Amino acid sequence: MTSAAATESTSTELVPSLPFDFDKLGVELKNDPGLNISDVLARLATIPPIDPDKPVKMASVVELVTGELMHAIEEIPDVFGKVKPPASRRVLNTTELAKLRAEKIQIDTAMKALAARKNEIHTMVSVHFDVVAEQQKGIDPTKTPTNKKGHYLIASPGNPERADVKDGLKYFTREKAKDTVEWSMDALLDLLESGKITRAEFRAITSTQAVIDLDKVKRVLTLKSKMPRFQEIVSQISTVKHGTLSINLR
Repeated sequence: MTSAAATESTSTELVPSLPFDFDKLGVELKNDPGLNISDVLARLATIPPIDPDKPVKMASVVELVTGELMHAIEEIPDVFGKVKPPASRRVLNTTELAKLRAEKIQIDTAMKALAARKNEIHTMVSVHFDVVAEQQKGIDPTKTPTNKKGHYLIASPGNPERADVKDGLKYFTREKAKDTVEWSMDALLDLLESGKITRAEFRAITSTQAVIDLDKVKRVLTLKSKMPRFQEIVSQISTVKHGTLSINLR
């Protein structure tokens, strides 16, 4: 329940935390009021660069070619697909179960090592893209946003980085998924309960069902009299989920 004090409270200054380019947002919304506010905010989000005092450590090399893996590779041709799917529903006999068990053990062993090696390949190629960006594109590591693994977020949906191979066949790309914005009704209620926003401000961006109304959010972000205040509020109740990076062959 909302306290009476919170209901009657006057608005208080929120801690400035503006993770979006609100100037560009206002221009875009005025030019096209039909834009999706979440999509625009995600695109105009500012991503802080990695802290230069906390450099990302390269992953330690793990020996993947183990005796267990080599044994699995040798065994798979002898056990793979020996039990065919029954033509009708029936109980498997003990011999079939034993063969399937032996097959699954070797497949699981090989797949675990292959998945680890695939991740290792992706890391190596992603580091390649990072170094190319620094050496050929003039990227400044102290000013360029990165993901949690320290790889540069310079690709964008539909605009991947590309590494050609000399044979002219398939090439590597580093692609970035679309950023999204998540809205938190709980965070908005917390602001109201703590008296940091007024009941009027709460109603200005919520529907009659007390949920965040994105059309109302768009409206207050284009009104000069309300813009600065609601830029702060929006910054407190929205979270940018940055699109993940992926390494692909195209």
